[in-house]
Amino acid sequence: MRVAVYLVTLFCGLHLSAIVYAQDEHHDHRHHDAHVHGMATLDLVMDDHVLMLHLKSPLMNFLGFEHQPETEQQEAIYQDMLQQLEMLATLIEVKGTSCKAESIEVEEPFADSDEAGHADVDVSYFLRCEKPENITELKINLFDVYSNLETMQVQMVLPTGQQQLRLNQQRTSIRIQ
Repeated sequence: MRVAVYLVTLFCGLHLSAIVYAQDEHHDHRHHDAHVHGMATLDLVMDDHVLMLHLKSPLMNFLGFEHQPETEQQEAIYQDMLQQLEMLATLIEVKGTSCKAESIEVEEPFADSDEAGHADVDVSYFLRCEKPENITELKINLFDVYSNLETMQVQMVLPTGQQQLRLNQQRTSIRIQ
């Protein structure tokens, strides 16, 4: 039941963001679900002791290709990516408190590829944090692991309010509080 509350919170926050994007014609924003090489999105919701993160990115940013692996080398790169995404430290370091992964769900990238062959990484992380009020910073480590990733649009719903920001290879941390 608690997961349903979190998902409703995330859903409401993301759709509010989409409305803001749609109404903001004076800024160069890309649609949240757009498939843009070099760019990823990270949606983050904190509720009580649970921190939920949803990462979506073109597969190109992680593998250097978007098709089914065709060689042994590509298969090894693909399997390595799947293993990396299952490790919380690949995505994020939470500073100020201890958080443990309760669940990490990596969707099969090729299940929903479009007719142009575009495939996406789609991962959900559910963390339980000991003292969430002590979180000071979230360090996003994906830029260190995947050099094709250039920018990340972050949308957050925190107890203190909603926020959007853009991370890149030089700015990889989110300050909390």
